[in-house]
Amino acid sequence: MKSITTYLAKNFFVSAGKTMTTSLATLLLLPLVIQKLGVEMYGVISITLMFSGISSLIDLGLSKAIVLLCGKDKSNANKIVSSALYINLLIIGAITIVFVTLQLLKVDVLGSKLNLSTSSKVIVLNIGFVLLVLMLLNNWCRAILEANYKLHIVSITLGIYTPLLYLSIFVLSFVTDQLWMFVFTPFVITLLMFIFNWTYIRYQTNIRVVSVSYHDLKFVVKKSVAFLNIGLVNSMVMPLMRYLFVLVVADVGLYAIFDLSFKIAMLANSFIVALASPMFAVFSNRIKDQAQKMALISYKIFFLSLLLYAIINATYFTFGSYFLMFLKLEPNQLGLLFNISSILILSLGSVAIVEVFYRYFLGNSQFKRAFLLKLIVPIGAVIVFFLLPQFKDIYRFIYAYSISLFLSALLIGVSFIKDNSTLKLIRS
Repeated sequence: MKSITTYLAKNFFVSAGKTMTTSLATLLLLPLVIQKLGVEMYGVISITLMFSGISSLIDLGLSKAIVLLCGKDKSNANKIVSSALYINLLIIGAITIVFVTLQLLKVDVLGSKLNLSTSSKVIVLNIGFVLLVLMLLNNWCRAILEANYKLHIVSITLGIYTPLLYLSIFVLSFVTDQLWMFVFTPFVITLLMFIFNWTYIRYQTNIRVVSVSYHDLKFVVKKSVAFLNIGLVNSMVMPLMRYLFVLVVADVGLYAIFDLSFKIAMLANSFIVALASPMFAVFSNRIKDQAQKMALISYKIFFLSLLLYAIINATYFTFGSYFLMFLKLEPNQLGLLFNISSILILSLGSVAIVEVFYRYFLGNSQFKRAFLLKLIVPIGAVIVFFLLPQFKDIYRFIYAYSISLFLSALLIGVSFIKDNSTLKLIRS
């Protein structure tokens, strides 16, 4: 119990430090970037980064399978990790063929209405695709680190990534105004992150890439399929919503506001998620023999998360509009940003509160339940979107997504409590 507490505390404080660093970078550097480049150019950079966001979708459940399998069978960790790498390389080969084919057929992936020139679209698409490939490899590294109880290393690299990205773009803005230079910068930084992750794994863990058999590959694929449906639902919603927003709204300036609202909400709620993030590896390793103790820990994390949720929302509603002024946006943009970011902090936070319950389901191999509870989000979002035609598109997207998040969070909580509803467990 003590080792788990120590690990959770270490990860929480490192993750909190990452969030504070990222928040300060957003508060201090992002206004300078937007002021120097303009909202439209920031929107173009955000669209490029959008492609890396679908890496979890293309991952096909491999990252989660690595954590689960390594937690249950540490003796075969090298074969599990190596099999996942080879499968990842096959995935990269397949999506490369699809991407090249779309380019040769001149399919306008970003939509003909988007206010970007054809040459700019080509640059954004190609660099975005390379970012996607790199993020697939980074996800593989992060899964290895999580499985080895080193999730705090992931937090450190992510904490460095955002400030370095904004600072690099800002410095670059003094020497060039070339679009390709700004969208190429995330590629360089993502590559450096991958090099660091793999170097750390190579020298600070016992993980090695080894030769594997067809049986090993088949075993990992079989286990990955169990996460596939869950991974598809979890990973497709936000990237798909961003992509549909680009197609429907077709305005890089509005997309910049849309992207900023998600950045702010994710930063605010990352404090809450930090409490539950390490628990998947812990549950995978210990839930079989210590189910009751793991459920008790889950309740404790839930109540801590609830407390943080209340503090974060009270703070943002009180001081949020003041801090957003540092972005130096137009008054109408500032008001829009505060409104939708407030809604997202509430809704994403509701899911963050019950994240520990969701990870309990995964660690206990309750894949069907986890899948159905997350499936509520995309289905609910589509239904609500079509029920709100009277609202502007940006609000329709936000309301639809937020309502479905609230519903999913409620049902995850009810489902867990129903399974562990004895007061004896809480009193013990």
